[in-house]
Amino acid sequence: MNLSSCRVSFVGMDALEPARAEVMAWLPRLGSALDRATGVHVFIEAISQKRKEQLLRVRIDFSFPDGILEILHDDPKNAAHDDVFVAIRNAFRAARLQLELFKIQPDAVPPPVARQLPV
Repeated sequence: MNLSSCRVSFVGMDALEPARAEVMAWLPRLGSALDRATGVHVFIEAISQKRKEQLLRVRIDFSFPDGILEILHDDPKNAAHDDVFVAIRNAFRAARLQLELFKIQPDAVPPPVARQLPV
């Protein structure tokens, strides 16, 4: 997968270039599991704005020719955090585990996931 096919969106917050750079640094760490990916969209979302410190949640959508694999916040390793770098790290660790779980190989098809973040 080409890194230029990765999009990073910020929801409920201003765009942070250091966070965007951190996402791009994590992508190569996913290894060959992304060889078939046609794109990646990372959502960094601000939640719990009533708290003193803002909590952040990261969702990663991997596009494959046969479907989309979403790594959501409901993984215990991918909870909301007040540090954007911790949130990104945990989301990518959860993604790596999920990709390994599905054993995505060049001839495998990831199962489509159609879940949305709760509002």
